[in-house]
Amino acid sequence: MKKISEDILKDIIDDLKMINPELMLEAFTDPIARQALKKVMQQDLPKRHNVILRTEEHIDYALSEIVGLGVIEEIIKNPFVTDISYNGTELIIDTNNEKYVFEEDISENYIVKLIQKFANAVGKEFTPKNPILDAALNNLRINAVHKSQSPFGTTMALRSSKAEAVLNEGNFKNFAPEYMLEFFEAAIKSRSNIIIAGETGTGKTELQKFLVKDISFDEKIINLEDTVDNYLKELYLEKDIHSWVTSQSIGFTELIKAGLRNNPVWMLISETRGKEAYEMLQAVLSGHKIITTLHAVDARAIPKRFINMMKIGYMIDEESVLSDIYNYFQLGVHIEKTKINGQVVRYLSEVVEFRPDKTAITVFKQVKEGDEIIPIIGEMSEEFIQNLKKFGCETPTFGKETILDGKKEEIYA
Repeated sequence: MKKISEDILKDIIDDLKMINPELMLEAFTDPIARQALKKVMQQDLPKRHNVILRTEEHIDYALSEIVGLGVIEEIIKNPFVTDISYNGTELIIDTNNEKYVFEEDISENYIVKLIQKFANAVGKEFTPKNPILDAALNNLRINAVHKSQSPFGTTMALRSSKAEAVLNEGNFKNFAPEYMLEFFEAAIKSRSNIIIAGETGTGKTELQKFLVKDISFDEKIINLEDTVDNYLKELYLEKDIHSWVTSQSIGFTELIKAGLRNNPVWMLISETRGKEAYEMLQAVLSGHKIITTLHAVDARAIPKRFINMMKIGYMIDEESVLSDIYNYFQLGVHIEKTKINGQVVRYLSEVVEFRPDKTAITVFKQVKEGDEIIPIIGEMSEEFIQNLKKFGCETPTFGKETILDGKKEEIYA
């Protein structure tokens, strides 16, 4: 039986939003903020709520109804959980290593209630008139589709990001041979523009975060995200990082323009999805350095994807712009994921160097053959090598592993 009615809870929520809206947002995922919110409820709410919140039990109930996530909260505590989704009938959990159905039955009503908490917290509606909710709270990002648009029930996708470096020097060998550490370090120190591609969940953001380790304090970084996801300022306390987030009124395009007025060396855009690609190219043409991610089928598809996204907002001379991309973006990177012996494995699929003649040459690639991932070494242009030397970087040696030869080229052509 409900201790507090929905109408009264809504009234309490409205008051809390007036008193301390930021604390309400933090309390979704921060236990310290939740205790602070509890004190606010005990001391600062209008007197009309005193009768309703007459005991600590009632306050705890109201607190859990307003900012608690119930069983979802317990699941998120697992550091390996990255995604939680509800397909209308089942709760599905994704971790870094596996995907499985949650063992307890979770009703659609329970999920709708959780979605409504997010909607209330960000001041949005989740109704048949507004059937799609896209929202972010602290380290949680949610997308939900109302049952009016989903015939088998309300659906939800919840992503949890954490302030940690999932990809690091200690486990890099599981992602690519260790000599690629030397290559990426040289690429960053020589200020190469890099676009990282792959499907959802392959680890594009993790590689982007990892590359930042080799940027020096002297090189200011502007970090742009649509939700707080990579936690660069927490991971790299010693670096000069300005971290900005988009909003409903301010998108990547506006933030990139603002970034150029802050005299950065590097601009990191979490994911390129649309017309902001044009402003990113302008930033590169004016001497700034870019690391971004996007969805593309392979590394060679990156320039065309970039062009198509620019065309969402701009009329462009496609051939001229394509030439600029091949001339001024140095590297395209592609990541894949697969299952080996029942475990999810993310690996560096290919690194290509873009060339002025609108071609891409393979610097390095890995290919899955059965349960093996085989590294194959390609080549670097003389211009790329000379740029490494200009910045005092030694030419990567790539060890003494498989050399790209005619036979392998036939396999991957």
